[in-house]
Amino acid sequence: MRPKGVATPYVELRRRSPHGTLRTSVRTLLSPVVAGIAIASASVVVGAPAMAASATEKQAAKAFHDGEKAFAAGDYRKAAESFEAAYKAKPHHAPLWNAARSWEKAGEPVRAANLLEKYLQEAPAGARDRDQATAALAGLEKRLGRLEVRASGVSNLRVDDAEPTAIKLYVTPGDHVVSGSADGKTVRKVLNVEPGQVVSVTLTPPKEETPKEETPKPKPKGGLSPWFVVGGAAATAAAGGLTVASGFDTVAKKEAFLGDATQPNLDSAFSAQTRTNVLLGVTVGLAVITSVVAIFVDWKGKDKEAPPELDARSPFPRGFLWPAPPLVRR
Repeated sequence: MRPKGVATPYVELRRRSPHGTLRTSVRTLLSPVVAGIAIASASVVVGAPAMAASATEKQAAKAFHDGEKAFAAGDYRKAAESFEAAYKAKPHHAPLWNAARSWEKAGEPVRAANLLEKYLQEAPAGARDRDQATAALAGLEKRLGRLEVRASGVSNLRVDDAEPTAIKLYVTPGDHVVSGSADGKTVRKVLNVEPGQVVSVTLTPPKEETPKEETPKPKPKGGLSPWFVVGGAAATAAAGGLTVASGFDTVAKKEAFLGDATQPNLDSAFSAQTRTNVLLGVTVGLAVITSVVAIFVDWKGKDKEAPPELDARSPFPRGFLWPAPPLVRR
């Protein structure tokens, strides 16, 4: 026969059902003497908490009873949710064990493993189901992975978009996203976990990248290289040489026309004269350009580019091309 009085937390009793072993809860009551003292000394101030505690215990007992009924009926998911509701209303390790077994039967090994871990943390050393819970968790660990998630300077921590219930979490094998917020920015890491593997991660704010200081490029010194003048002078000299050679050829063809006044000799003499005039114009033009360039040359500049390599067989820089002057035959 149950004593009368105020209800206290869950007391473990084993109950057999066709679907497995559950922990059931009964209420143990304080003696009538203690209850009488409590009622006599109660006031308006302490009456409200007492009524709230009684309502909470009734809510926990109802949820626990609903879990037992659902488990007996084979509705393991509803049973697990009811046992978790009972634990939330009045925390005790007995609903944790029942919820873990229900989730495992419902095909949710991850939720079962996490609840078994919590049960082993909260149940006393002499709890009757501790050994069985330890064995059940060891069996699940071989099929699941485990994440150890920590955060430093990061808020709103999430594992696969869900708030973690503990630092150490059992997860299904595969990729998992650990995310959080730091200084208004999202911090995110993707981790791959194998069966039986433990992966640790600490989420920290991203390091601020220090902008690299670009070394200023040396400004080119004003003025042109003296080699422009050297090249211009060489070109002018070559053009002048061709002009002189063409002039001699023109004189020779003029004398040939005077000795034999024929139309072909006249045409040849005019052609040679035209060529000589063109070469003379080119030579004068090159000389003028070279003189202008010489004005903008930095004759005292240092650290200029190396001069072009010279061919020992030629007075001109390598690669300098100019048609050879024609031979003048007399």
